Amino acid sequence: MKKAFVSCEQRKRFSRGLLVPIVSVIIVVGFVIYGVGNVSRSASQERLKAAEQSVARATVQCYAIEGRYPPDLDYLEENYGLILDREHYVYHYRLEGSNLMPEIQVFEEK
Repeated sequence: MKKAFVSCEQRKRFSRGLLVPIVSVIIVVGFVIYGVGNVSRSASQERLKAAEQSVARATVQCYAIEGRYPPDLDYLEENYGLILDREHYVYHYRLEGSNLMPEIQVFEEK
């Protein structure tokens, strides 16, 4: 009986033949993971921007109707139907005077 003998050169060729597909798959997986992360960060930034804009719109609506800016965010929730997502965001609302646009900022809760 003859034993099947694989030479060292044949092993090297076989290994090189596997190396290119393996590296290609790793690169593609890396790009997919990077892309998903980018989409997630972008969506998060858009939600944050939308939250800030909704507070600003309600604030301006209050000023247009009442002739003064609201004293706080609770006033907007009670009287203008503003819904704040306090579980995911931290809201900064600072009023300098009833006739000056308040400082409005929204941050993600960490």
